[in-house]
Formats: sequence, structure tokens, C-alpha cells
Amino acid sequence: MSKNLISTALVLLVPLLWSGQANAIKCTLSQDCVIAIDRARSSINTNIDQMDSNIAREVDKARVDIINALGRQTSSLSGQTAQAVETQTRHAEELAKAGRKIDSIIKRSNVTCGSASGSQSSSMTMVSRKQTTEPLSTGSKIPPRLKKAWDQSDPNASVLPPFDQNVAAADFGFGSCQGFAGDPNSMRGQLCRSVQGLQIKSNKYADADIRAETLFHGPQEKEKGRVQLTVTAQHSSAERDARKSILASLSQPVPPPGVRPTALASPEGLAYVGQLTEHQAKMSLATEPIRDWDVATTASPESFETLRALLNDNITAVFLEKKLNKEFPEWAQEGVSPLHLSALQVEKRAGNPDWYTYMAGADDVAKSAEVPLILAEQQRLLFSILLELKKLNVVNGQQLAEDVQENNMPRLERLAEAANRTIRNQ
Repeated sequence: MSKNLISTALVLLVPLLWSGQANAIKCTLSQDCVIAIDRARSSINTNIDQMDSNIAREVDKARVDIINALGRQTSSLSGQTAQAVETQTRHAEELAKAGRKIDSIIKRSNVTCGSASGSQSSSMTMVSRKQTTEPLSTGSKIPPRLKKAWDQSDPNASVLPPFDQNVAAADFGFGSCQGFAGDPNSMRGQLCRSVQGLQIKSNKYADADIRAETLFHGPQEKEKGRVQLTVTAQHSSAERDARKSILASLSQPVPPPGVRPTALASPEGLAYVGQLTEHQAKMSLATEPIRDWDVATTASPESFETLRALLNDNITAVFLEKKLNKEFPEWAQEGVSPLHLSALQVEKRAGNPDWYTYMAGADDVAKSAEVPLILAEQQRLLFSILLELKKLNVVNGQQLAEDVQENNMPRLERLAEAANRTIRNQ
């Protein structure tokens, strides 16, 4: 544009300059010569002004065209960005709905603490050794007296508690020693080894029934502790037995004292039943957080569909598969837990180096669709807060359980003693 304007200006100026030069040659120092020079100067100035005006007009027009083009481009990018964000939002809402559906299905179908006491017998054979070198079971093998103690404490089991609480406590102590006192260097391990005639065939997760890590981080082998958000759902496994053991220990390992059937017809016996009903309802409320945590961290086949979707993403598939194989190698057969699934959806971005590499070379539309880095970090923070709140919920529930035990158990003992006394006096 500017080259054309300059060329035009030169075409206009050359004849004028030449004409002025010719007049200057022809004229003398006369009034006619002065007038000719003034006219030439005026004509040149007029043409220069016109050229400046044309250049300014063309520049303004070009500026307007550029601004309009940028505006259309920005509008297009804004529309694409808004559409990408809207798509991401809908995707997040769909994942949240799927997560809630999974939670609902698992809660309806998963085995709770009550039925946890009904352990299946192992399909693997225990190796018998001397007491000094106890074998560690790799499969499920609940000692009979420990299973008996669990059943006596389970309100859903068709087993009445013994009349004497010491009987149930002895069953629980003997069974827990036999099943989980595999560490000879622990206090419980040394106490159990002092029991005459007790052969310890411990679960490979020694002391799992008294370690909080068994609930929060998954069953832990000694000196091999790691955070595990998915625990197997397979009943015939030492890992599942370890989880059931901590649930039983935290719920009500020793049941209230029992009452003879003949004493139930008395006013004291009926009062015992009423007090026991209240006690069991409060204990169920107090232990709900630990049962909920077990459900949320137990492998579920309902996670398969979401896992397939996550692994179909070329950017995050390699990272997620390596992570799954390390954290829960059985994921392809069992799926993962609802909490583990939530963690994967966060870590596929925030913990994935491949995602950061991709984002570094991505255009604005791709970045908008993937959600900015700050949102990924925010998701990780929110998930960490969620875990801590759930742990706090479990601790608060246990405090409530302790209060219920402290307030209700003495009265239950008095009522049971009074009811049994009436039978002895008849």
C-alpha cells in the first residue's frame, strides 16, 4: 500500500518540478518569474498534503481492518474456550454422578462389619512348624476361637453371647493370639507366647487387628508399610482377614454379658433386652464410619467402566497403568475402590509428568479443555482434605463408641446379674 502511494506521488511531482525548473530557466528576475515560482510551490504543497491525507486514510483503514480481524479471532477463541470449559464441566459432573452411583451400589451390596465375622475357610494349606518359627499364612485362616468370639459380638449373627463375659474375652484373647501375634518382638507377641500349649499360626500381617494402618492404609507387613487405597474383596485372603480383624476389634470385640433364656420372662430379663436394644443401636451408629471407610476402600467391579475410560486417554494411559500396577496389581481382575478411583482422576494430571509435557506445547483450546494447572493442584488439595476429614470422622465415631460402652455396659451388667440372680433364687 505505501509503495503504491509513493509511486503516485512521484508521478505527480516530476512534471511539476520539471515545469518549475523550465519556468525558472526561461524567466528573468521579473514579476512573472516570481509568480510562476509561487504557483509551482503552491501546487507542490497541495499535492504533498493530498498525498499525506491519502496515506493517513489508508493507514487508518488498515488499522480498522486489523482490529476487526483480531476481534473476530478473539471472539472465536473465547467461544471455543467457553465451549471447552463447558464440556469439561459436564464431564466432571458426569464423573461425580458415576462416583455417587458406585458408592450407592457398593453400600447396598458390600459385606459390612456384621458379616465380616463369618469368614470363609482358606483354600490354602497352613504349614505346620514349631512355635519358635511360626508360619505366616498367605491365605484366609481364621482361628476357630477367634471366629467364635466375632460371632458372639456380632448382633447379626445367630449366636447368643455367653452368660460369663470372661468366656467371650478368653475366646477373643486366645483367638487373636493364635491368628495375629506373629511378631515375637511386640508386647502382644510376647504375652501370647507365654500361653501354655498355644500354637501361633499367624496371619502374615502381624498385629493387623490392633494397628490403625490396617484400616486407613491397608494391611501392612512389618517394615513394608505403604498407603493403599484399595483392599482386596476376596474372602479367602490374609489381606481381607486382616481388614475384618481390625473392624471387629474396633466395633465390639467382647459382647455384653448374656442372660439365660429362663430369665428373660422376668421384669429384669425384659429390661435387659430393652437396654441391649438401645446399646446395639448406639453402637451401630458409632461404628458406621469404620464400615463406611471399609466400603470406600474395598475393590469394586463397578470401577471397571471408569478405569477403561481413563486408560483410553493417550496422554495419561501409560502413567495410570504403571500407577495401578504398583498400588494394586489385582486391579484388572477386581477393579479399584471408590476412593482410589477418585485419587486416580486427580493424579492423572497433577502427578503425571507426561501431562505437564503435553500442556507445555498445547494450544489455548487444548489447555482450556484439560483445565489449567492450578485447578489440578486444587483437586489434589481437596482430595487430601477429604481423606483427613474421613479419618477424623472415624476417630469421632470411635470416641462415641467409647462413651456408649462406658455409659451402657455397667447397667447391662447389673441387669444381667439381677436377672440371673432371680433364677438362682427360684
